[in-house]
Amino acid sequence: MALTIMADDLTGACDAGTLFAGRAPVPVTVWPAAPVVAEVAVVDTESRHIDREAASARVSGAAASRPAATSWFKKIDSTLRGHVGAEIVALLEATGAPSAVTCPAFPSEGRVVLDRVLWVDGAATAHVVDVIRSESDRPLAWVPLAEVRAGAVALAARLARLAGMIAVADAETDDDLDTIVGAALALEHAPLLAGSAGLALPLAARLGLSAGRAALPGGRWLIVAGSLHEATRRQLARARRAGLRVLATAAAEDTDTGEAAATLAREAARLLATESFDLIVLIGGDTAVAFYRTLDAMRIDLVGAPRPGLAFGYVRAPGHPVLPVLTKAGGFGPPGLFVSLWKEAAS
Repeated sequence: MALTIMADDLTGACDAGTLFAGRAPVPVTVWPAAPVVAEVAVVDTESRHIDREAASARVSGAAASRPAATSWFKKIDSTLRGHVGAEIVALLEATGAPSAVTCPAFPSEGRVVLDRVLWVDGAATAHVVDVIRSESDRPLAWVPLAEVRAGAVALAARLARLAGMIAVADAETDDDLDTIVGAALALEHAPLLAGSAGLALPLAARLGLSAGRAALPGGRWLIVAGSLHEATRRQLARARRAGLRVLATAAAEDTDTGEAAATLAREAARLLATESFDLIVLIGGDTAVAFYRTLDAMRIDLVGAPRPGLAFGYVRAPGHPVLPVLTKAGGFGPPGLFVSLWKEAAS
């Protein structure tokens, strides 16, 4: 089996890919680099913030660069940012998959899908079918929670009847997501699975590739945070009070994009040139990719997740052959996340 995971930003690529590191490190590359030849490879197309046509073209091109892949997983944002529908369609067309099953739910992080509506921390945020329909002319179908909970056998029969369509499935729990994956894998011609790290987790388990909980290095940590999501602000405040080194964009900028992220990455690189750190924590997808590019990195080798939504691995870059990094999207985690992880690593 050769599985390729395709994501539209770097933290998303990492938090899904790291779940499959049970047998070997999982390599992540960033567009325009091609995926690494490996049992499981991840490619970040960096297409979340470009226009729809360009995003579709990047997905098609990335798929063409991995012709030996036998399985695909389309990583989508758990809050449906980016060109979700267009990129699913592009990957369907590039791979010849008969259909797609999608669910952005990530229950451990407060994201669930009920009656086609995505709920984040108890608030309705998007109608999943409408979001996908806005960028796709493929027929869509809804798989309600009752049909998911009828079991994998019944759900597989339902999915088989939806060949040629994009099926949007409800899911409230990790067990619901496992049922969706089990039903998809039971089909003779498996559909393309499209979801967040919540859906990737049971896929890794059913493929026998689940990574154990990653142990982080103790010592000096440098936290580089471009995201100013409220969750991140609380985490940074706690980290500073605990004495951790933090680099962050000014509150007035309130952005993880463009020049602010690039400036932050350059500042982090200058620090690395003069000081030694045991772990670099990268918060926010644009900050993570800016850091990656500032170092002229070739790839990140993922080895596991210390918590849901996080990814631990090693950046491979000139002058930094084995640089430990921890990545996190901006919106995940409790206020004391990094302080608790740092204390665990030191114990």
